[in-house]
Amino acid sequence: MLKPFLGLLLIAASLTAHGAESTPATSSPTPPLPEAPPAAPWPSASAPLTVAKVEFPRGFGRPRIYLDAGHGAPGNEGNSSVTCEAEETYTLRVARELARRLEATGHFQVKLSRREPGQRPSYPQRLQEAEQWRAALFLSLHSDARGEASEWLAAPERWCARNDAAPGYSVLYADDSGTPLVSRRLALARALAKRMGEAGFLPYGGEDYVGLYATDPEQPGTFVSRHVPGRRIFVLRKPSMPSVIIETHHAWDFEEEARWREERTLEAFAAAVAQGLVDALAAK
Repeated sequence: MLKPFLGLLLIAASLTAHGAESTPATSSPTPPLPEAPPAAPWPSASAPLTVAKVEFPRGFGRPRIYLDAGHGAPGNEGNSSVTCEAEETYTLRVARELARRLEATGHFQVKLSRREPGQRPSYPQRLQEAEQWRAALFLSLHSDARGEASEWLAAPERWCARNDAAPGYSVLYADDSGTPLVSRRLALARALAKRMGEAGFLPYGGEDYVGLYATDPEQPGTFVSRHVPGRRIFVLRKPSMPSVIIETHHAWDFEEEARWREERTLEAFAAAVAQGLVDALAAK
């Protein structure tokens, strides 16, 4: 009497199993991953910088780069930053770091216009040294001071200039020489500006340069001098080798000045300059 009952149980079990196999499983939809917030723009403390790998073409050699720590000439200290650091002090610090990193690649020889605090060579002396050394390029480092600043209390009893409205770098050149030299100045300025932008630095828009510099139509951050005769920039118009000024940042901008004290900033800057120099020299 048990056998028919067992048969019914087996049939029911088979139908149940078959139904389980033929019914597709349902699952809850996977919730979308939250989007990462956009990176804060330069010069925010969280704005990222890229330290690019510098690519040297075969046979590049070791060209000579004359690296001018801007200002520091007699009676010429430059601007005073948002923390009251003299521009001549800043440029010496950054130029020494850049020289060290360029030479560490094994592909550049670098001569500094100033090596220690207290050295105060005139600009004609710097140019003479660069030409006697037969430098391939003349690169002058500066920080900019733009617009109208207000005073703020940077430290107890220390009032400094501040204007957070005009951050960014600029690369300056002059076009008042013969065609071959001007073309090489322009190529150098564009190459350096391009590589700094790729590293994450912000190109300055030029709002405060009206009447002094004209914006380059092709490369953001590149500007050509429009100073009137008698006020033209010595290191842009006098060297017989291609020369440019890099205004690394706006010295009155609190966040940007702080970024230029960071190791990461100096490292990214050196890599960008190195690749820009390679681009300009390899194309000549």
